[in-house]
Amino acid sequence: MARGAGEGTIVKRKDGLWQGAVTIGTDPQTGKQKRKYFYGKTKKEVAKKMTELKMKLFNGTYSEPSEMKLIDWLHRWIEGRKSTLAYSTYRNYKVMINNHLADDIGETKLKDLKARQVQELLNDKLEKGKVYGEGGLSPRTVKYIYSTLHTALEQAVKENMIPRNICKAVEVPKKQEEKKLHTWNKKQVNIFLKAARDYKYFILHYLALNTGMRRGELLGLQWKDIDMEKKRIEVKRQLARTDEGLIFKKVKTKSGNRTIPITDNVVRELKRHQIKQGEKRLALGEAYNKKADLVASNGIGNPIDPRNLVRDFKDIIEETGLPEIRYHDLRHTFATLFLEAKGPIKTLQQILGHSSITVTIDTYSHVTEEMLIEAERKMETMFKVIGNDKE
Repeated sequence: MARGAGEGTIVKRKDGLWQGAVTIGTDPQTGKQKRKYFYGKTKKEVAKKMTELKMKLFNGTYSEPSEMKLIDWLHRWIEGRKSTLAYSTYRNYKVMINNHLADDIGETKLKDLKARQVQELLNDKLEKGKVYGEGGLSPRTVKYIYSTLHTALEQAVKENMIPRNICKAVEVPKKQEEKKLHTWNKKQVNIFLKAARDYKYFILHYLALNTGMRRGELLGLQWKDIDMEKKRIEVKRQLARTDEGLIFKKVKTKSGNRTIPITDNVVRELKRHQIKQGEKRLALGEAYNKKADLVASNGIGNPIDPRNLVRDFKDIIEETGLPEIRYHDLRHTFATLFLEAKGPIKTLQQILGHSSITVTIDTYSHVTEEMLIEAERKMETMFKVIGNDKE
């Protein structure tokens, strides 16, 4: 093989190709130098590749491909972030890893993972990805799988495990999915609340339908968060389930930490409930947990298990024969009725704690579309041409 003058490690092979090598470090186990080889049809082509690598080595941006398997990296990544994530987020990431990534591409080495593999995986999940039963996963779940992998690989790039994030070359597949909210109308809400008065957790159901607060926020509500005079509720914390049990946590976002206006009727119900709770507290004496200061609690003043609240809710639905909805749909019901009553959508965004008005508009597009149609009718009336004058 002929060595190019002045090129040092660039040589021409017998098959006509040019070959170059760059020392990238030392093997810690053997002490021998590690070299990366380049091949090309011309000496110039190889020299260019070598120069690019040398620049990366000089700038500290070169990452040697890792021999680690993807699944091992995913577990290392998620456990490393556990302390910084909300428990629900950590749990969701774990589900995505264990149920949707481990078996399909988990055994692939980080350095060998291709965008094509990920693309095929996501396409397959959308068509027939359910773990239990037949059918595909929702576009939202497929997007979450992608997001999990993308975030994990982004960290691998930062730690120089891989040179680039191949997820950036992947397109998240979309499938038409009818976004339909399940809510009750005014008549159904009244039927529900009338029956709910005889149930244990009436005040929580009532607040859900009159404030749009989330289940965890309702269960974390304390009396000190309520100003009866100013008719305001401060949302500051939520009750959350973790591996260690039920705990109180701050609301996750700045927009989630919010003030909700309440009506005279809500104040009246809260005062009525407060009196009943006070009577129970006096009857139990020291056995009652006064420090918790919870608006709604179990028999001795401690937090209510969210599952018990949902059972109470379902029992009322069964008694009344109302259409079945989730507890979270009480929040959607509040929002829908608020908009139907011509409530400002910006105000609704603030009440619900959405990060942006776009989220509110997208979520309640079924109502906002009707509002647009109504606005068009009003504009048509406002700007109706009287007469047909000609110049």
